[in-house]
Amino acid sequence: MFKERRNKDGKMFELIDLFVMAQAMKLQGALDAFKKEERGASDMVAVMVLIVIIIAVAAVFNGKLKEIVEQIFTKLSGFVSST
Repeated sequence: MFKERRNKDGKMFELIDLFVMAQAMKLQGALDAFKKEERGASDMVAVMVLIVIIIAVAAVFNGKLKEIVEQIFTKLSGFVSST
């Protein structure tokens, strides 16, 4: 009778061990997915900050940029018409 009980207890413990290991693997997978998602979100924030900086620089130097672009197109027009 005691041998039977030990066998049943041993099988029960094996099942519990398998269940715990399966849950640990699921938790590890969830943690890995969370880490990857956070990296993607931080990359997106970095891109947004760069876009805002570029727009701010363009707004500050708007007049000067227009002059430079007009000069470049004037020189290009002169070069194209002379050839």
